[in-house]
Amino acid sequence: MTTPSVGIIQEIERRRFDLSIGLLKVYNYYRVLVGLALLSIFLQTLVGTRLGALLPQMFATVVFGYIFLNLGSAVVVQLIPRRFFEVQYISFALVAVDIFALTWMMYLSGGVASGLGVLILVAVATGAITVTSRASGLLPALATIAVLYEEFYLSLSSPQLHDDYFQAGVLGILYFAFFLAIQNLSDRIRHRDIQALTQAAELSDLERVNRQIIHRMRTGIVMVDHNNVVRLANQSALALIGQVQDHDLEELPEPLCKHLNAWRQDIYLRIPPFQIGPGTPQIRVSFSAVRSDNQAGDVTVFIEDNGEIQQQVQQLKLVSLGRLSASIAHEIRNPLGAISHAAQLLSESRNLDRGDARLTDIIHSHCVRMNDVIENVLEMPRRAQPSPVRLNLAGYLDEFTKGFKESMSDALIEVSMEPKNTEVRIDKSQLGQVLTNLVSNGIRYSKEQNDELYIHLQGGIDARTDRPYLNVIDHGPGVPEDQILNLFEPFFTTEPSGTGLGLYISWELCEANQARLAYYPHDGGGSCFRITFAHPDRITG
Repeated sequence: MTTPSVGIIQEIERRRFDLSIGLLKVYNYYRVLVGLALLSIFLQTLVGTRLGALLPQMFATVVFGYIFLNLGSAVVVQLIPRRFFEVQYISFALVAVDIFALTWMMYLSGGVASGLGVLILVAVATGAITVTSRASGLLPALATIAVLYEEFYLSLSSPQLHDDYFQAGVLGILYFAFFLAIQNLSDRIRHRDIQALTQAAELSDLERVNRQIIHRMRTGIVMVDHNNVVRLANQSALALIGQVQDHDLEELPEPLCKHLNAWRQDIYLRIPPFQIGPGTPQIRVSFSAVRSDNQAGDVTVFIEDNGEIQQQVQQLKLVSLGRLSASIAHEIRNPLGAISHAAQLLSESRNLDRGDARLTDIIHSHCVRMNDVIENVLEMPRRAQPSPVRLNLAGYLDEFTKGFKESMSDALIEVSMEPKNTEVRIDKSQLGQVLTNLVSNGIRYSKEQNDELYIHLQGGIDARTDRPYLNVIDHGPGVPEDQILNLFEPFFTTEPSGTGLGLYISWELCEANQARLAYYPHDGGGSCFRITFAHPDRITG
């Protein structure tokens, strides 16, 4: 068994102390009743007894004194502060007084044959419980000595009475045996209490650790009962389903509840990835019954961010793409270089008319465009793994804006951040690459639409998911609704001179940093590309 802590020992001693005080108060009432019972038996005339047979008048005086003493002690015990019981003098004194008073009554009633020795046994038993110090061992010794001395004194003062040393010795043995049995039982109970409290503390610590693990897990975990009422939900689950972190989740969102009800009907049902609502990440869910034979009862729901799964898939795709691009690079770049070189030489000829010179320009420009495509494709599999660092987003945007304006001084970039201390954890250079691409595109479309080089960078923390975000808003024409689904696919472009890889690479870089790039039509016109970052305290890697 694990060694009990000091706090557990103190708690056990406190409980024993409270038990001793309570028992002592009850024992005082018992003493009053014993005194009244002895007086009633002594005064009655229906049945003959040996009570007070030796000295009746003195016996009556002792009984009356015993009753009044007990009544006074019962009142005093109720009134004195608890701290006076800690030294256990009061408990020891009360038991010792009972031993001597009852032994005196035994003598006045003719010795051990009167049967009062049994009452002394009760006093010794009470002392074994209420007196926990080493002094408690004196109580059975005092009782034994008192009874033996009573028989010895009885034989001297009243020789006509038959003394019984054997019965007195038996009572003494019973006092010690009863005392040791109660002490042993008390120690066993104390040991079991310590063991129970230690196990309870260990279980409490284990439950606390389990809760911390569950709440810190990146996998969302929700536990529901048979009515789909939520009993437990960790932070990741609240973030993935778009629940405000500061509020408890009472019921499952409608889409998740629908899939859970379908799973209850068919436990082999595979749930495709889906979104709880606008602005929430795409998730995958799986269900597990708490009791494997009862899927209609309590169920644990496991929620995973599908973006992270897609990130792994994209890494595999990039590896395959890298192998494919490496195999075709030499097949394309060599003839492409020859064509470009030939076009340059041809353009230097003095015998070309204007039409032929225009054709050579077209050949050269398309060679450059094809070379850019090849460079972008080759760059994707060679891209270094992200090295995320913690950044103050407002400070980084100020730095980025100054650097961007050095190459485009006419650009009007508005930055707003609330709260100002919003932090993200991402690869700084890769975030710069993503923002350069998004800002360049936004400025180009804003100029085409309104002849202004305008971009608004708006950031903060999403109250629903507790994740930081950054909106890149332009005043361009926006993306047609039928093209939104293909917006982040490779080689998809609406620009005649575009490669169709800019947004795809930006999306890949975000995914590599466990962020998510999405497009939303802006309410005031134009486009809004939102980067939803991973929580800075829960990102892996």
